[in-house]
Amino acid sequence: MGVDAVALNIGSDTWQWDRVVDAYNAAAASGTGLKMFISFDYTSFVCDNGYATTNWTNYFAKYPAQFTVNGKPMISTYGGGYDCLGVANWKTVKANTNGYLMPFFWDSENTFKTDWAFLDSWYCWGCAWPQGDWDKNTTDDQYYIQQLGAGRYATTISGWFFTHLSSKNFYLRGDDWLIINRWDELFQLRDQLTFVEMVTWNDYGESDYFGPFEGAQPAGTYWAQNYPHTAWISLSKYYITAYKTGAYPTITQDVVYWWSRPHPALATATGDSLGRPNGYNWADDYLWAAAFCSSTCTVTLTLGSSTQTFSNLASGVNKLKLPLAVGTVGIKMVKGSTTVINASPTGFSVVATPSQYNYNVFVGAETATIAVTGTSSSISTSTTSSTSATATSSSTPFTSVGCVAEGTTVIHTQVLSTVHNVIAVIRSRTTEQLGPW
Repeated sequence: MGVDAVALNIGSDTWQWDRVVDAYNAAAASGTGLKMFISFDYTSFVCDNGYATTNWTNYFAKYPAQFTVNGKPMISTYGGGYDCLGVANWKTVKANTNGYLMPFFWDSENTFKTDWAFLDSWYCWGCAWPQGDWDKNTTDDQYYIQQLGAGRYATTISGWFFTHLSSKNFYLRGDDWLIINRWDELFQLRDQLTFVEMVTWNDYGESDYFGPFEGAQPAGTYWAQNYPHTAWISLSKYYITAYKTGAYPTITQDVVYWWSRPHPALATATGDSLGRPNGYNWADDYLWAAAFCSSTCTVTLTLGSSTQTFSNLASGVNKLKLPLAVGTVGIKMVKGSTTVINASPTGFSVVATPSQYNYNVFVGAETATIAVTGTSSSISTSTTSSTSATATSSSTPFTSVGCVAEGTTVIHTQVLSTVHNVIAVIRSRTTEQLGPW
């Protein structure tokens, strides 16, 4: 999909060393060129004189899958600044590893050009989301660019954020096509950024995952189960290409991406003791969609009794929205006189009265595909509930000619490499950030 490297968020659990070894080895064996780097999470990782950080970095730097910048192993963090290793120990770590140091330290404003002048880069974890009831903008990015100076700032992108625990119960505004608008913002900033980090690959408990939903889950995170986000990876491929090349690519495949919450923002849950999350009133009651059209198309969105047709959409990315209503989803795309998508996704519906609050989103992708049957072509559609589109016919327009010897036997193998990312679960305590926890 264009992702260059995966950040592995690590703490102090004894099992993590072996799993990091597995990740590096899996990346090398995948043949994809994907790299790994460690993001030290100092809410758990040891705060010492930097020995442990140096040891981990130098050990994995020798692996073929280690991500490097100009030959230097990438070192990233959540925390570990003034509150942990401190300036002197970080200088020692950098000297002893020859690392490319790109941490997330909080409370570093106004000291980037003094105490932390030796950092190669710094990334803003909380900059992926608006921190109030407004659409995401680049105000915070511009602030940190000014603070850090040219060529030392990295930033982040995400599709969503919602968590519903007694220790943290809040929603950050993901409405108005957050992921698309943020990619467009980063495209405009591409000449001023060192890196872009997609946060996070598999943080199911905070609803900002991109990767497939599997493995052990955080206790009580029912709001992520059966709410896929993987379509956002395919959507992001388009923008990653644009970011890397400086030009938006030509769309050759018609796709409608869509996402929706399962109940209205003001709904009252019948069996939820925690109450609505902070920020619930920032949510707008819409199904959000993006039609990627290879040529002029017409799209109809349906959700229960709510339906709307968007006619003569131009080739390119078209942002659409439909008022939320109780019921199931329907997606239709017509090109000329041909219906190329006619999908009724399964596994998701909107209800008026939930038993528990869920401000997460179900993300789907409906793709137009061509299937060939006999001598004629027909249109079939892949949906979020199936893995492939098939064409069927009541007759078989083929004639058997018996067995025919072939000179060679060719085995075609399709390899699908799935890489899981554990990126830091981070909070910022700065203005425009998430606040302390």
